[in-house]
Amino acid sequence: SNFSIIEIKSTGNSKLNKIIINKLDNYKNTNSKKRFSLKIDTNLKKEIASKDTKGNPKIYKMNVNLKIYAKDEKNNLKEKLFSKSINYNNSNNKFKLKKYENETAKNLTEKIAEEIIIFLQSI
Repeated sequence: SNFSIIEIKSTGNSKLNKIIINKLDNYKNTNSKKRFSLKIDTNLKKEIASKDTKGNPKIYKMNVNLKIYAKDEKNNLKEKLFSKSINYNNSNNKFKLKKYENETAKNLTEKIAEEIIIFLQSI
């Protein structure tokens, strides 16, 4: 890889942060000329996208947002906002719905992690 991560500080959603940090761990302390200290701030939001005729939630929208601050060893700071969202149907089976939401949040976050790697390679 053409970059290395010195440290990662995180705020926001701890579950999402764990996913991001696990994906970026491979880039920690490698011998690379470009070395970054990262700060990430994650946020997961679920909102009602549409309701049925009775006013009950029919479709939800999930947003995963991540703001990254990448500082190199010369104290140059780059920041970028990553955002992914998806709409999905409500379910009467709340256990199944929760499982789906957790899996979806994980998938969206993993996609953002891949984009972060591309972003860091491009700096």
